[in-house]
Amino acid sequence: MDDEKAAKQSHIALIDKWQSHIILKEMFRKLTRYIIRKAAWSAKKKTIKQVLTPRCRRDGMPEHGRFTPREIEQIIYQANLNIKELMPFFINHENIGNYLMEYGGLLDLAIYRAMVKAKMDPGYAMNLVGDMIWQARVNAKGLVPIIDPLRVKLAKLTTNDPMAFLEKRLKDGMKYPYSKPGYKIEFYRDENVYCMSIYSCPVFDFYRQFGQQEITLFRKTWCTFDYAVAEHLIEGGKYQRKHTLSDGDEVCDMRWFIERDGA
Repeated sequence: MDDEKAAKQSHIALIDKWQSHIILKEMFRKLTRYIIRKAAWSAKKKTIKQVLTPRCRRDGMPEHGRFTPREIEQIIYQANLNIKELMPFFINHENIGNYLMEYGGLLDLAIYRAMVKAKMDPGYAMNLVGDMIWQARVNAKGLVPIIDPLRVKLAKLTTNDPMAFLEKRLKDGMKYPYSKPGYKIEFYRDENVYCMSIYSCPVFDFYRQFGQQEITLFRKTWCTFDYAVAEHLIEGGKYQRKHTLSDGDEVCDMRWFIERDGA
C-alpha cells in the first residue's frame, strides 16, 4: 500500500510539474510577443515623427504648410486606436519572425488609416508609409535591430567574394525573420543571379483580409522595399521581379544580383 501511495504521489507530482511547465511556457510566449509589440510600436512612432516633421501637409505644396507637432501627435494617437481595431484580424503566428513581420504590416496599415482620417491624400499617405518603413531600416541599421549589424560584420569577416556575401545575407534573412512556416521560399542560384521565389507571405495574408486599397498600400510599400534594400546590401546590388503575390500572381519571383561596373 505504501508503495502504491508513493507511486500515486509521484505521478501527481509529475503532472503538476508538467502543468507548471506548460503555464510557464505560455507566460513566456505572451511576454515575448508583448515585448515585440511594444518595441515595434515605439520604433514606428519614432519614424512617424522623423518622416512627417519636415514634410508638407500636401505633397510638394509648401504653401499649405508643414505638419505641426500637434498634428503628428494626433496621427500617432489615432494610429494607436487603429491598432486595437485591427488586432482581431491579426494572425497569431507561433514563429517569432513571422509574428514580427506581420505586426509591422499591421502598424503600417494603422498609420496609413490615421493619415487618411486626417484628410491626407491616400496616394501621398502611401508614399509616406513607404518612407517610414525605410526610415525604420535606417534607424535599425538593417531589418532587425542589433541582429542585422552583427550579421553584416560576421559576413564581411567570413568572405571577400561579393556574390558569397550576397548569398549569406539573403540566407540569413530566410532564417529570421523570413522563415518557415509563414514564408514558403524556394532559393537557388542561376549563374550570377540568386533566385528567391516566395509562395507564401504572412504580411500579405494579413492584408488580403481587407479591400483593394489595403492591397495597394501593401504592394506600393512592402513589395517595393527590396529595390532599395539590394543597393544597400552590397555595392552594385540590384533587385528585379516580374510577379508578386499582391498583384494576384502565385509567386513573388525575386531576383538578386550584382551589377558590375561597365556592365
